[in-house]
Amino acid sequence: MMQENPVARRLEPAVRLVAIIGGWWLLGLAFLTCAEILCRKLLSISLQGVDEIGAYTLAVFSTLSFAHALLMKSHTRVDFLLAHLPGPLRALLNALAYVLLAALAVFAAWRGWWVLEESIEFQSHANSPLGTPMWLPQGLWLVGLVAFAITATALALHAAWLMLTDWRRVNRLYGPMTIDEEVETEAGAILARGPVEEFKA
Repeated sequence: MMQENPVARRLEPAVRLVAIIGGWWLLGLAFLTCAEILCRKLLSISLQGVDEIGAYTLAVFSTLSFAHALLMKSHTRVDFLLAHLPGPLRALLNALAYVLLAALAVFAAWRGWWVLEESIEFQSHANSPLGTPMWLPQGLWLVGLVAFAITATALALHAAWLMLTDWRRVNRLYGPMTIDEEVETEAGAILARGPVEEFKA
């Protein structure tokens, strides 16, 4: 489905790279957490700050994943009535959904910049053992919000343009995935991982 959408196709490599980096970061955090547990259990010492790093990770990679989820159509949509509406009305609602989401994403990025600007102005630091300058995690958090805003805006503009030129493609590219499309997406992901050896007892 993404390959049919020219905007999503152009944005996908950068968004996918961020998702991969996030996956490796989470893996590293998991090892760090295990090390913290072992140090406390066996050596009665703490590495200090692992929980704080985990909190920053949750905030940063949550926003960094928004754009990827949008391209994958992973955001939840309440669409139980949508399939029963006429095609042109469905197209209008699908385009409107992306326009409203883009507006929300831009607003979130603007407010995120306000939070970061305030932390820089007051030189805010975390009240924790690490004493982290707050502009570091907030800056990365803002990068995720800005990436989401750019992605959502690009898709919204494309959906609006298609609404004026070819409303049927709006439903195809920006409508919720059908059951068959979800199965096709999952099957494609499995095939992309390559053949799986049969388990032998």
